[in-house]
Amino acid sequence: MAPSNLPMNKATPDVILAAPHLQVRNIALTLFAEQGYQSVSLRKLASALGIQAGSLYNHIACKQDLLFELIDEHESDLLDALETSVLSNAKPLEKLLAYIRAHIDFNVGHAHRRSIAQLEFRNLSPSQQRVILTTRQMQTNILSNIVNQGIQQNAFNQIQFKATETLLLAMLNEAAFMISTDRSAALDDTIYSLQKIITALLRTDSTKIKLS
Repeated sequence: MAPSNLPMNKATPDVILAAPHLQVRNIALTLFAEQGYQSVSLRKLASALGIQAGSLYNHIACKQDLLFELIDEHESDLLDALETSVLSNAKPLEKLLAYIRAHIDFNVGHAHRRSIAQLEFRNLSPSQQRVILTTRQMQTNILSNIVNQGIQQNAFNQIQFKATETLLLAMLNEAAFMISTDRSAALDDTIYSLQKIITALLRTDSTKIKLS
């Protein structure tokens, strides 16, 4: 079934989801993360729910729209977490440390959602991808604003942010993946190490700082 023609704004409006739809979402999230989106047919999803495949259309428009809803929710919630954690009146270094911790904490706490957001993005339609990319850019803009503020206040080195943006975000995503898959990786130790690496890259001096 083709994706619905509803406007690509937010997949999950601020309303309480109906219980059957929420159940479909939860089962789909687990199956997509553990088996891969392409490997999960509607028949397999319906079987896991204990219903007939045709009955799924009472709860979802199509499988692709369901994937979009899950990824959109993850990226939107991550954006909210970053905005909440980075206090507007804090110093640039404090904001940077908070951003690093919030980014890793959130993705570790939502490992299945993080996994499909990274691995299954390619299975979204072009219009759905544009929505997700817009939200991801807003997440990046928070980091960019922190770095630019630090540069303006001579707290950070003069850098071309675009040149380091991909590296910094890749480090954050990889840290969350490592913690989620390696039981020997301690959350706080990993966050501390990454804070130390990133601040050493950006800061204009090497004086000892208190990481958080």
